[in-house]
Amino acid sequence: MNSKTTAKSIEVTSDAEGLTSRSGAYLMTELADRVGLTKALSTAMAPTRSRRSAHDPGVVLRDLAISIADGGDCVSDLGVLAGQVDLFGKVASNSTAHRVISSIGSKELEAIRLARAAARANAWKAGARPETLTIDLDATLLTAHSEKDQAKGNYKGGFGFHPLMAYLEGTGEPLAALLRPGNAGANTAADHFKVLELALEQIPAADLDREILV
Repeated sequence: MNSKTTAKSIEVTSDAEGLTSRSGAYLMTELADRVGLTKALSTAMAPTRSRRSAHDPGVVLRDLAISIADGGDCVSDLGVLAGQVDLFGKVASNSTAHRVISSIGSKELEAIRLARAAARANAWKAGARPETLTIDLDATLLTAHSEKDQAKGNYKGGFGFHPLMAYLEGTGEPLAALLRPGNAGANTAADHFKVLELALEQIPAADLDREILV
C-alpha cells in the first residue's frame, strides 16, 4: 500500500499568524489517504469520470464524508472545507458534488462498499482492530422538511425517512445502512437481515471466524 498525502503538511508553532479550526478534519483526510480509502474510492468511481481535468469523484466522496464527520448535514457544507485551501486543497463546488452523487449507480455503490471494506482491513491491520465484535442495529427517524423521494409519514406523526443502521459497538464504526421510507417498520426482519449482511461484508475475512454478537 502506497500512502500519499494530498494537502500541505502542518507545522504546529506558538508564534505563527495562521489559524484554523479544521485541523482535526484535515487529520481525517490524511487518515483516509493513508489507509487507502481515497485511492479505492477513486478507483470505484473512475468509470463515472468524463474529463481528466475535473475533480476526482473519489476525492469528492471523501470530502463529503469528512464534512459530515465535521458536523455538516448537507452538500453545501463542503464550503467549510473549501474555505481552508491550505489544508484541503481545491474542494469541489456544490454542483460538482451533486453530479458525483447522482452518478452513483448499483455498480458504483457496490464498488464503494468494497473500497470501505478494504480500507477498514488496512486500518485494523495497523492497530485499530477491536477486541470484541458487537454489531448494533438501530432504526432512526430522519425528518424531511419537503417532498423527497421515499419520504413518508412515520409512526410518530412526522414525515421523512426511517433508515436502519449497523454500527460496530466500542469503536462506533458505521458498517452499513439501509435508506428506507418513513413508514418502514423498526423491527422488519427482512431489513435486519439485509443490513446485517451488508455489515458482515465490512468485517475483514480473517475476523469472521471470531465470535460476533448482534
